[in-house]
Amino acid sequence: MNEHATQQMLPITLAIYAVVAVLLIRRYSRPMRISISRMWVGPVIFLAMTALAIWGEQQQMPMPVPLISLALAAGVVLGIPLGMLRGMHTTVRATERPGVMHLGPSWIVAVIWLGAFAIRAGLRIAFMGTAYAAPLGDGLLALAIAMLVTSYYVIYKKYRALEHEAGQI
Repeated sequence: MNEHATQQMLPITLAIYAVVAVLLIRRYSRPMRISISRMWVGPVIFLAMTALAIWGEQQQMPMPVPLISLALAAGVVLGIPLGMLRGMHTTVRATERPGVMHLGPSWIVAVIWLGAFAIRAGLRIAFMGTAYAAPLGDGLLALAIAMLVTSYYVIYKKYRALEHEAGQI
């Protein structure tokens, strides 16, 4: 893709990111009543969008696989403890229906994931034409995804403990 076409796509890309940001922050800033199976839809969508972004960048400007793998692994290693912390501090309440819970508001998830995308874009601009932008940005995305998935796993475990205490399982 030439530079002119990339510049023409920039407003459309930014508009898409803005719409996604507003929807995510709106959704995660309110308490939610959610089923165990439905709670995994958001993380799967985040994971798919992240994988698509990394794959797309690799198609435009390929980086050595070991370098990207190292950055992704570092992001996961750093994101897991943050996800555990976030999950432990999220309010989880059982409902009268088995498999359904109340989650307290947690807009921080959306902000961290969107922030990782914003910082990734900034790195691409700051390190234009160098081999540093893609691995750093991809590592940040891996950190955000690892945090999200880990936090949901901790929330799931908290809910299962509540169900067990209530004799629902």
